[in-house]
Order: sequence, then C-alpha cells, then structure tokens
Amino acid sequence: MKIFDSMPFAKELLAPTTSESFRRPGAQARPGEVILDGSWSVAVESDAPLARTAGEHLTRFLADSLGVALGTSGKPIRLRIDSSLGENPETHLVRVGATEIEAVGAGPEGVLRAVFRLEARMRERGGPFLATGEERRAPLFRNRIHRSCFSTFYIEELTGYDGPPLDARWFSPGMAYPGYAEEDAGPEMFYHDNLLMRLAEQGFNGIWVRAALSLFAKVRPFPEFGADSDRILERLNRLCERAARCGLKVFLYWQEPMGMRDDHPFWKAHPQVRGSNSPYKPMVHLCTSTPEVQEYLREGTRYVFEKVPGLSGVLQISASEFPSHCYSHLRRPEDPKELEKQVAEGKLCPRCAPYLPQEIIAQILTLVRDGAKAANPNAEVIAWNWSWSHYEPDPQRGVLERLPADVIVMGDYERGEPAEACGFQYTNDEYSIKVVGPSQRFRGVAQFQKEHGRPVYAKLQLGTTHENPSIPYLPVPQKIAQKYYTLKETGVSGMMTCWNFGNMPSLATEVAGEFSWDPQPATIEDGLRRIAARHFGEEVADEVVAGWAIISRAHDDFPSSIPVMYQGPISRGPAFPLVFDRVNRKFPNSWLLDKEIEGDLLNWVAPFGAEKVVECFRSEVAKAAPGVAILEKALEKTTGADRERLARDLGVIRFHLIQLESSANVVEFLLARNAMYDATDPEEKRRHLDRMEEICRAEWENASAALPLVDADPRLGWHGEAYGYMINRPLIEQKLAGLKVILEERIPQERAKLG
Repeated sequence: MKIFDSMPFAKELLAPTTSESFRRPGAQARPGEVILDGSWSVAVESDAPLARTAGEHLTRFLADSLGVALGTSGKPIRLRIDSSLGENPETHLVRVGATEIEAVGAGPEGVLRAVFRLEARMRERGGPFLATGEERRAPLFRNRIHRSCFSTFYIEELTGYDGPPLDARWFSPGMAYPGYAEEDAGPEMFYHDNLLMRLAEQGFNGIWVRAALSLFAKVRPFPEFGADSDRILERLNRLCERAARCGLKVFLYWQEPMGMRDDHPFWKAHPQVRGSNSPYKPMVHLCTSTPEVQEYLREGTRYVFEKVPGLSGVLQISASEFPSHCYSHLRRPEDPKELEKQVAEGKLCPRCAPYLPQEIIAQILTLVRDGAKAANPNAEVIAWNWSWSHYEPDPQRGVLERLPADVIVMGDYERGEPAEACGFQYTNDEYSIKVVGPSQRFRGVAQFQKEHGRPVYAKLQLGTTHENPSIPYLPVPQKIAQKYYTLKETGVSGMMTCWNFGNMPSLATEVAGEFSWDPQPATIEDGLRRIAARHFGEEVADEVVAGWAIISRAHDDFPSSIPVMYQGPISRGPAFPLVFDRVNRKFPNSWLLDKEIEGDLLNWVAPFGAEKVVECFRSEVAKAAPGVAILEKALEKTTGADRERLARDLGVIRFHLIQLESSANVVEFLLARNAMYDATDPEEKRRHLDRMEEICRAEWENASAALPLVDADPRLGWHGEAYGYMINRPLIEQKLAGLKVILEERIPQERAKLG
C-alpha cells in the first residue's frame, strides 16, 4: 500500500499547483492591463537558488495553468533582489508596466513571494492579464509555521519508530493508529517537494516536525538514548535542505522531558532520575531536579542543533498534554500537610516538592534555550503556554517573569474567552475558529510581553478544530479573516497555525495567507472576494462571499465546550450508530480511532445540557441554509474548473451540516429512547417509539445524503490526529444497516410488547 491508496486526497495535494487550470473561456484583457504572451520572457537577475526557483515557478504556471508559452527574449519580467526594500527578506514589490514587469524581493524569499502575488492576480482574472501599477507588501508576522497533513504524530515521522515515549496506546488502549503503514511513508512523501511549495504559496514560511529528544540526541548521562539518531538526523537534515528550496524554515515541536512507562528498562538503569507517578498510568515522570536530566535537556538540545544546522528553532509545550516533568499534571498544594501526603503517595517527588511548578517550567525552558543557543545563536526557542493556567491565574506571570528574555512566548489565541451559543453563556477553553480572539488570557500575555519589549506568538488552528475535525476545513472564511485583523491589532509577531490536525492546505489556509501581509485587504469582503474570484471566477465572487458570510455567522451557535467536542458525535456524524439497547457506555473519543464506537451515555453535554446541544446543532444548520442556497445559485453560473471547485466547496459545507444534523439526531434519539424505557404508561411508550422512528427515518435520509459527498471528495471524513477515516462509505452503510434493523425489527418488537 502507498500513501495514494490510504489517503486518496494525496493525489491532489502532492501534485504541483501549476497543473490546475485557471484559464477562463471568454476572459479578456481590460483597458490598462498587460497581456503576457510569447513576446515576454523571464529574466532572473540573481544567482540565489530561491530566485531561480521563482522564475521556474512563474514559467510553469503560465504554461500549465494559463496556456501561455513565454519567449526567450523580448519584454522582460525581471526577478531581482533589492535589499533596500526592507529588513525582512520576504518583503516584496510587484511593478507592472507596458514593456517591463518587475518582481523584486528584499531577499530571495521576497522574490518568490512577488512571483506568487503575480500568479494570484492572474488567477483572479482568469487569464494572463496584469493591471499596470505597483504593489508593495511586507509580512505582518515573522514566522507562520504549519505542518503536513500526511505526517504522523503518535509515530516518529522521520523514520517510523513506534514506541516509547511516543506510543500513545497507554492513553487509549483500544485505539488503532494506522500511521506509517505505507511502503512510501516518510518525510519524502509527507513533505513532498510539491506539498512544501503548496504551503509556501499559501503564505507559510515554516513547518514543524514532532520530535522526541531521547530518540534524536546522544547524551552522556543516558547512553541508551539516540540509538537511531544518526538516521533520524540525516533525514531531518535533508528535510531542512528541501524546505529551504521552497523558502520554508523547519522547527521541532516537543514536550521534554517526556516520561516513560513504569516497566521501561530505562528505570532499572537509572533509578535515581525517576520522578513522580503520572495520573495517566502506567506512565512515570522524568525528574528535572536531577543533574542528569538537566544535562540531558541542555546537551541533548545542543546535540540536535549542532548536527542539524538548518534547524530554525524549537516549539515546546511544558505543561499537561503528555506525561513529562513531575508537575506536568499536578497542581502544587498550598497546604504543607497535603504536600507531604502527595509526596508520600508518589504523586509528587521529594526533589521537586520544594519548588513551584513555575520554577520547574522556567528551568526546563532555560535549559533548552541554553542548548539551542550554544549551537545556533539565532535559534528560536518558543514556549507554548498550553495549560499554564493549571498552575496559576491568567496570564501566568509567575512563569513569564522567570523566562529568559530571548525565549519567545506563544499563547493560545482563543482559550479562556467568554462565549455564547443560542443565548447560553460559557467559557471557550479550546482552539476555536468560532471564537475569533484574542482571549482575555492571550491579551494578558501579549501585554506582559509588550511591557518587557518581547515578541509574542499566537497558537491557532486555521484549517479546522475540534469544532469539526473530520473535514478538510471549517467553511467559515469570514471568521478566519476577522481573526487576522485582530492578530495585527494585538501585536502578534509570529504563529503556529495548526496542531496534529487542521493542517490540510485548503481554502481556509489560503484565506490566512491573503490576510498575512501589510497592507491587509481594506475589508474582509475585499480580501475574500479576491480569493473567490481566483477559484470560482469574478462573475460569482460577490455571491460566493455573501454565502460564506451567512454560513460563518451561523457557526456562532456551535456549542464549543471541551466535553461536546472531545466526546460528542460530531467527528463521526453520519457514521455514528444509533444505539437501541441501553449499554451504558461512554461515547468514543472524538479524536482517536477507538475500537468500540457504540455509546449511549449523554455525559458529554456539559455545560449546555442535552436539549440545548440539540438546539445549537439544529440552529446552525437552519441559519446556514440561506447561505447554501446562494452558493447553489452561484454554482449554476459557473463552468469548467470553476464549477468543479465551487461544487467541492459546497460539498464541504453540506457535509459539515450533515454532521451537525446527525449529531442532533443522535442526542434526540437517545433522549427518546431513555424516556421510552423509563415510561410505565403504554401510551407514553408508544409516543416515544413514534418519535424514535421519526428520528431514524430522518437520519436515514440525512446519512444517505453524505454518501455521494464522500464518493466525490476523499478529504471528507478523514481525521488528521486519528490518522484515518471516521466517516466513509463503508461506515455510513454500516450505520444505515443498523437503522434498518431498528426500523424493521426493534421498534416493531417493542410495539408488539405493548399489544
């Protein structure tokens, strides 16, 4: 099996973007526009590899996407570097004249960006037409770091190592994780050259790769570590080289030190560094208060950065997530007796007990910083504040004040913000596209950093979030555009734009790229209209933007609490079974391929309650309907490739709404089922059975409507973190078979019991 077999959408994403047609029949040049044809030629006036790449890209785009063969001489399209444009090498200038066109960059990266801008403008026009004049743009954000949608997370993605400390089966013993099963799995396919270029085209300038220091580094205190590091770092070096050819930097993401299972032979060899027992058994923490672990963090980081000089930095989580240091999942008790009790019970190790968690976190980040900077003074150490709120109130000044001045803090942009769904007030505590941000927590971090003259990065998820993780992107472009206005206003200088899902290049990530430059589009509508024109044609661009706006507003009613998103049925939607018998089983994890997916306990609806969750799901569907109708009318006006692209966009929207409808039906069915079983009056039981039948028939129609959509678009139903399909034709058909049994057998049997 190959990547193309297990992930059919790979054929699209790994193909060069220049292979897609953007020549629209009937498109003509307007007054004041230049027409590119054989009388023009590309003149690369720099020896920089990126400048040559830019020239080749423009030539291919004109030939393959627009059907234009440039000449070898004549009117020049000059690609050149002018460092006076600005300090940031991505700053670029596009100047179009009747006899000369210039694509100028402050550095080689800027030349490539200038070419992308020329190509985007021609896509909008549907032909090789460029308006005369000039446009200068500079990046608003120093680093815009994304990830491959093919990369594994619970398996080391450079070599396929599957085991401690990456193995997550301790977290969900019944889970399947089919990553790295393909014969061509690995960074060469995960980060294929065409995918790297696609990410660059969409405005990203960095990628992140998951790392585990015990695999990557050889260190004196723990000689058993790094047994395969030579092979890992060799592949990492090659990835850095290939990424650089597309203007992309490479960052590592890790959570160090990572704990290990209590039966790992490491503990017998090094019992002195054993830390506290993790509440996530059977994991044990690695104690950072020991000199061996401190040396491991500092010198291990140094080793990696020395061996891979092309690395740009490291992003680090230092709380929660995986078992790590002795405070990773523990609050420090203020009561001395309780502290003694936790030490005695092994929940906290005696070496770390005298310290505050804030001190431990700052120590870890300082050690990593010292190691990285020793090898590469320009390396960025980025401290992600994920779950620092576990230790102290926002904005966690106790951590911020202890960090070295050159450690960059990256804050979750939406966590900790008041939100509302159908009139219900709650606090959003997850990544969110619905909640634009910045949250109160992030504003506090940004203010601290500003007061101390330090940069602040934002952690976002642009493609999709747990709001709906089984679609390639959440179809709410206005929300993403609005988010980018607030990022600029808040003073954000860099960002990580995905997690281990929500990373598929899509319409959503393209929206982010459009709003990442100074000057930003004058209005949200202006920027989105350009994108709509590129993909679907200028004739329908205004209608498309109007439809998107309605669908974006409808998403305000989504109930985005962690229980609803992590344990609810949204990710499986039309494949989630309706359970007739009381099995008293929790719903499956929404982000993992759990073996058992039948669940009937409604213990995940907090803080809204089951009825309010149903109301919210159905409200979003109803409010989005007029937007869908506008897009359907726009579709009728399109032809050719524009029609195909808009039909796919409509498919994503329809699929999202089907998932919401299914989720509402699941909850309502269980409410009616429970009421039926609890009722003692036969007539009341009959009424509930009638409602159950009504819901089953509605869900039959709803789930069936998803079948042609998944057939047409293999991106639908794929969950990036789970690394597999949560919704596809076989799973939907299995659900339909279950509905048939309920309708034809179980409900009639219950009615027969009532006489």
